[in-house]
Amino acid sequence: MEPVLEVRNLSVSYTTRHSVLRALRDVSLYVDRGETFGIVGESGCGKSTLAFSILRYLDRNGRIDSGQILIDGEDIVPKSAGEIRSIWGKKISMVFQDPSAALNPSMRIGEQVAEVVVRHRNCSWKQAWEDSEKMLAKLQIPDPEFVAKNYPHQLSGGMRQRVCIGMALITNPKVLVMDEPTTSLDVTTESNILDMIKELKREYNTAIIYITHDLGVVYKVSDRIGVMYGGQMIEEGGSEDIIRSPIHPYTRGLLNTIPKLRTGPRRGRLKPIQGSVIELINMLPECTFRPRCAYAQAECAAAVPEFLSAGADRKVRCFRAAYVQSVKGDGRCDISAEKIFKSSNMETGPETDLLSLKDVKKHYESSSRWFGLKNSNDTVRAVDGITLSLKRMMTVGLVGESGCGKSTLIRTIIGLEEITSGTLLLDGLQIRKPVSKRPKEVTRRVQMVFQDPRSTLNPKKTIGQAVLRPIIKNGVSRLDAVKRAREILESVNMGMEYMDRYPDQLSGGQKQRIAIARAFSGHPDLVLCDEPTSALDVSIQAAIINLLIDLQLKEGTAYIFISHDLGVVSNLCDLMVVMYLGKIVEYGPTDKVISPPLHPYTESLLSSISVADPGVQQRRIRLSDSVPSARAIPKGCRFHNRCPRKIGMICEEKEPPLVPTDKDGDHLISCHIAVEELALIEPVFRQG
Repeated sequence: MEPVLEVRNLSVSYTTRHSVLRALRDVSLYVDRGETFGIVGESGCGKSTLAFSILRYLDRNGRIDSGQILIDGEDIVPKSAGEIRSIWGKKISMVFQDPSAALNPSMRIGEQVAEVVVRHRNCSWKQAWEDSEKMLAKLQIPDPEFVAKNYPHQLSGGMRQRVCIGMALITNPKVLVMDEPTTSLDVTTESNILDMIKELKREYNTAIIYITHDLGVVYKVSDRIGVMYGGQMIEEGGSEDIIRSPIHPYTRGLLNTIPKLRTGPRRGRLKPIQGSVIELINMLPECTFRPRCAYAQAECAAAVPEFLSAGADRKVRCFRAAYVQSVKGDGRCDISAEKIFKSSNMETGPETDLLSLKDVKKHYESSSRWFGLKNSNDTVRAVDGITLSLKRMMTVGLVGESGCGKSTLIRTIIGLEEITSGTLLLDGLQIRKPVSKRPKEVTRRVQMVFQDPRSTLNPKKTIGQAVLRPIIKNGVSRLDAVKRAREILESVNMGMEYMDRYPDQLSGGQKQRIAIARAFSGHPDLVLCDEPTSALDVSIQAAIINLLIDLQLKEGTAYIFISHDLGVVSNLCDLMVVMYLGKIVEYGPTDKVISPPLHPYTESLLSSISVADPGVQQRRIRLSDSVPSARAIPKGCRFHNRCPRKIGMICEEKEPPLVPTDKDGDHLISCHIAVEELALIEPVFRQG
């Protein structure tokens, strides 16, 4: 059978003001009907350019220099713009990364899906609306008739992405291109959507191109994987073969950067790929990965390696492939992760807590109260009674789905939100006031690193101005401030040559390093990190995690670290706090929290992780529905309406207290199920 999609020797370039950027060079691939082909690689390797080329949707300065793109054997490269528009949606569709940008905010959901049906099927509006409701039901969206009448802003991020997938599939296209469709979603939503994609693929028999930088996700969803670097396909093969026995040094490097879920008490540094992604301008006739490759030799600089067979259904672009394959080990562990001792074993100074929270609450009143319309459901209980303490040089990880209150909690600590009630102490000093009313010394001691470095840095200020400003604000002289700026920039591996550059002249990883440098510029005691690595490539993420570890050892700083990635948390954090609907449901040392006994919610989070390891058997638990609104928190146990281990009416009527699981008393779980029973639960992960 002919593949439904075939790309042959595709080359694409962009013409810029100063040069020509060769984004793709002789890329070839094929996808059969009902097959998912995953494409992985760092930002800048050409993944998205390949996706938009397949759709013939390049920017004005982009052009296809050579090659063919065949759908059902028909080459679409020579087709006109009008002919291509007739193909979009009918033969090929795309799901974008950000569903908020893909949906029209002024149109109801049903109208947007029905519009696609009318455009391609020429049916009545009534029939199109009925078809849209049926598609929403297939997407496992509860009450599809009601959701169809809602606007995009009334839906959660996961539901919006389901709608985008439905719009792409409702015309039953032959090819579906998905460009990082789950990157911005939490772990349980991502897992449910990946399961749904596999089910819909079987039903519609669609060929899927799935683009991501997450190797765990691509292994979970793909039949075959292609690895891209420098605008070329450098390795290709079956998903399990690529993950179990990678051949190309770059593929091995990507796998080594993945944070592994650690059940031991020791934390470990990760192994990022050295150097940065090659620039696709004025490229030399050599192996594109040579400057970063540990196996490179003279022949690698003499010519571009060909994309040759390396076994059954395997291809690799590497002169040293035979030698790399002979290296002992599975390729993922050539160099074991460097260990560091736990923060709790360090000299931490006084025994008093650096930060202490006692029954902290943050409630929001609905706007209806402004007009005297009181309703018991108007109060949003975002944080609803958190008691937590943190010692110096300790790292606490906050985990949970979107909407559980993690970000609101650290916004109260930093002073961006004023707590409704409770006690918030820094070294015994009450700091419940907003940041504008806090003493400068408190502001200096508590800093924050946000998720998106682009919105953190002022685009009109140089890097030097961004780093110097908080230092000078703390009363330091100009001379000493410059000295401290030089010191902290070197600490984040950014030299003084960056002082005169602007944020838009830096990569995403470099921007985040500057954001971290600014947070550390005043020698803070506590740094709050709100998903600082979620938008970064795995290699850059590994470098940032190592940087945070190094700075903690050097500066003696404590962290509160928010992340959806439990692998990152297990590598970085001494303690883990699992939150659900504004409450702590499990708390304790990281190694205890991720091993039985487990709270059923923690168990569900662990089962949703996408693990890039064929040697690990993972028990899957699919949570029903989404996190309830903090405006209408369920009575009794807050998790009972989604809990796979609900034991009866007690779960619906009585809220369980946090109880210790062992004689140490440092691991607590809030569940009506006896600790002894929870300890007997089968582990989520097994080797085999």
